[in-house]
Amino acid sequence: MLPYKWRRRGYKLRQKMKQWRRTLAFYIFDFDTRVYEINQTLEPYLRGFSFVLALTALASVIIPYGFNIEGTALQWLEWVEMGVLAGFVVQYFFRLMMTPNRLEFVRYRWMESIASAIALVFIGQLLFYFLFKLGREVDLFGFTITYAATIAVIQGYLIFFILVKSLHALPKFIARQRNTGQFLILSFAGIIGFGALMLMLPKATVAEGSMSLVNAFFTATSAICVTGLIVVDTATHFTLFGELIILTLIQLGGLGIITFATFLALFVSEGFTVGQKNILKEVVREKDIRLITTTLKRIVGLTLTVEAIGALVYYFSWSSQVLPEGERLLFSIFHAVSAFCNAGFSLFTDSLADPGNATNVPVNITTMLLIILGGLGFPTIWELLHRGKSGKKRWSVQTRIILIMTAVLLVGGTVGFWLLEQSHLLKGDSFADSLLYAAFQSVTTRTAGFNTLDIGALAPSTTLIVILLMTIGAAPASTGGGIKTTTVYVLFSSAVNTIRGRSRMEIGHRTIPEPVLRRAITSLTLAFICLTISTVLLSVVEDASLIDLIFEEISAFATVGLSRGITFDLSKWGKLIIMVSMFAGRVGSLTLAASFVAKRDNRKYRYPYESIMVS
Repeated sequence: MLPYKWRRRGYKLRQKMKQWRRTLAFYIFDFDTRVYEINQTLEPYLRGFSFVLALTALASVIIPYGFNIEGTALQWLEWVEMGVLAGFVVQYFFRLMMTPNRLEFVRYRWMESIASAIALVFIGQLLFYFLFKLGREVDLFGFTITYAATIAVIQGYLIFFILVKSLHALPKFIARQRNTGQFLILSFAGIIGFGALMLMLPKATVAEGSMSLVNAFFTATSAICVTGLIVVDTATHFTLFGELIILTLIQLGGLGIITFATFLALFVSEGFTVGQKNILKEVVREKDIRLITTTLKRIVGLTLTVEAIGALVYYFSWSSQVLPEGERLLFSIFHAVSAFCNAGFSLFTDSLADPGNATNVPVNITTMLLIILGGLGFPTIWELLHRGKSGKKRWSVQTRIILIMTAVLLVGGTVGFWLLEQSHLLKGDSFADSLLYAAFQSVTTRTAGFNTLDIGALAPSTTLIVILLMTIGAAPASTGGGIKTTTVYVLFSSAVNTIRGRSRMEIGHRTIPEPVLRRAITSLTLAFICLTISTVLLSVVEDASLIDLIFEEISAFATVGLSRGITFDLSKWGKLIIMVSMFAGRVGSLTLAASFVAKRDNRKYRYPYESIMVS
């Protein structure tokens, strides 16, 4: 046992150490508090600085690909890119130093942390070689790469940083939204504007100069709204850069801009709060907010999987005689995305009506299957795939309605087209070819916009059938348009129940709520109003037959994309009317009307009933 004085000294030493720890903890807490206060003060300025960096980075990446920049201007632009990359890295480490909980910050921004660390080493080695070696080649991590490759790596890093920054800001941006309809509309309008500006870049088109403003906005609107109406030939007017822009717009429009962005945000953020999920549930059409994340993954995963399979089949369906080896991959991916998204854009001048595609059975079957799957809707496809795993013994009423309507319309359209065109466009074709033509036109006229026959040469009776199919369209929560198959079925069932004198509407041994019927009636009424007004306006500004104008307007509003040959000759006012119709048809006339109207009903009273004669 130690002597008393040593024990006394040990006790005093322990007391002093406790005092030192308390003092140190106090200073650390005080430092963290001051850092937090400084960080909160600087946060608006840091966000502004990040926004300026992102805009500068975006411009510096786009300008070399969109304009012919050479000489000194190109060198200055490259130095700007290096400076912006350094700015992103400096901003990250500054935020890291000014954050009290640094481990949490690194965990939350793990992708940005890894990228910033690699970029810091990259910038240091790059500056060393540029300042002291001044060569056109640099030794990066043991690999010798050219100056052009170095700039490409920097541009890739800039695009990555812009994407990560945008995805980090998305959850907070969603949390500030109070109206889902307005949020959806503004997102579509924003990406249309950006897509139009990209298509106006000189390097996006084959011809010298830039694409006109009206044509650029028309093409971007048609791509985002997955319509397929074109005012210039996609196959010959655009460069590879322009075609990739259109492909990206189609994919974003088919999946949904918010759907795709929130899916990516799941991997770089902490997830979404209950309030944010409550906003997203209307975007992804999921009633249970607990399944929002799962639904997002299902939609994106299913889309990419189906498109990949379709592209693979396309690739082996087109021989080297139809397409050069170097173009087959691009054409396969482009048409797979366009078909599944029901967009109707094609890299062939005559869509699929050229001899190499019109009777090509694998191409026709693949296109039809992709169109049908895209038009069924994600909830329906998922229920069909997982009914057995979920233990359900029966499909939901919505799924059965969609399947019944799809089968009836496809078979009815095929038979009607085949019978009415036997003595016209199908005259002289074999039974197999004529049946293939009829089936393809029946599928594509409802949603997609591809064609293997001249739509402008159809008989008047067939044209009316096409108009009817276009108006009905595809299923809800799908990539197709129209007033939707479920809407038509609900209205038809309501009429049958009314005729039979039934007070309740019942479908498949289930009672359908009255708000569903009111929504269906409202959708049909708004669609009729939009189509009527737009057709009247088109008849005023365009010199074309009434049937052609009606066909064009319904094709635009239903986001089908078929035309009787008047799209190229539309005036500026005509193009504007068609653009508005495509936009209204894609976001939904009901969504468009309800987004700017307060939907809360606070009335606590009820007026006396009075009957009205309706015959």
